[in-house]
Amino acid sequence: MNKDEYIKKWSEKLSLTVEEINTEFDKIFNEEKLVHKDLSEEMQQQRAIQRLALMYKKQLRSPAVGFEGVIIGIGDSVDIVAKKRREAIELFKIDPQTAISEGVTNEEGVPLDNRPEWSTGRANNMFGKPLPESNFLRTIFGIAKKTKSDDTPRFFSMSLSGQKAQDDNMPFMKPINFMAIDKTQDGDNQYKLNASQFTNFTLNVNLQLPINKEVLQKYYGITELSNLGEYHKQKDVTDYNNIVITEGDVSKLNLEPTAFGSRIMAIEDPNASLEDLESKGATCWLPERINVDFGEGSKVLVIGKTSQGKKKDDQGNTTEELGDVTINVYGLLVDPKYKIELPEELKPITEESLDLDTDINKE
Repeated sequence: MNKDEYIKKWSEKLSLTVEEINTEFDKIFNEEKLVHKDLSEEMQQQRAIQRLALMYKKQLRSPAVGFEGVIIGIGDSVDIVAKKRREAIELFKIDPQTAISEGVTNEEGVPLDNRPEWSTGRANNMFGKPLPESNFLRTIFGIAKKTKSDDTPRFFSMSLSGQKAQDDNMPFMKPINFMAIDKTQDGDNQYKLNASQFTNFTLNVNLQLPINKEVLQKYYGITELSNLGEYHKQKDVTDYNNIVITEGDVSKLNLEPTAFGSRIMAIEDPNASLEDLESKGATCWLPERINVDFGEGSKVLVIGKTSQGKKKDDQGNTTEELGDVTINVYGLLVDPKYKIELPEELKPITEESLDLDTDINKE
């Protein structure tokens, strides 16, 4: 078989596009031209296709399968060992004997993993070993189906770890192909996925799954802003993959980051506002990765996780009364028909917007 025949065969077997495999081949072929300059171009190509076969053979052994879809929400990247390390170090300072006897640290005060088993009951093979310096986890959300299948697209949540969990530049609201380990159980109406070492998000301009309000309503559902409080009350707080999609008009936009790095946006139900000017909207916390290129008065679809804290009294003390439900934003879609441009005075400051003259030879 020639190169194109191999690539076509691998594309069908691995649920990858021909374009993806060709891109990978070109990368290896260029390496071969640098490393084996004494070989003919034909032999360099042959070596590149052999190396590609070895790589895909390893990938074929992986339980990961191909998917195509769109990422609609990106959760926060959280270091799940930072708190545990901090508490272990603090305990060793205060009471080293207890820290050592309970396996929280070793004799040198190095934090240890003191969990003999995971929550599933499976043995923890890291038990008694030093905790890593960091362990980042992140969940992303989207709509996808298995590649080259006639399946109906479904909502998915996918867990990422390590370097993948720290990547803020994943293609967002764009058609993609990716590999993932399918952990979905029989009867689940949503995909539950885990990333593998082969999980990469590749743009696919041929994928026909434009994300708009109708698609989000069909494959996940949109909660009315007026029902946000009821939604939060009824949701399963132990399910970290439980997100909400709601719609509203932007009534307030503050792009000055808070102490926690988020910006503030308030959204309102325009119909409820007509009936009652004092009707409640929702405060939304926008992380830095959310691109804000719209102004107040725009209509937006917000994808995120609800939260509800306690109210504070006039002296700033926390009371037992519940406060308003707010949204930690994981994704946002602006309705192009009702988009208001962001005023110049609110646009984030960038090097380009400052228009600085960096040529020291100019006068």
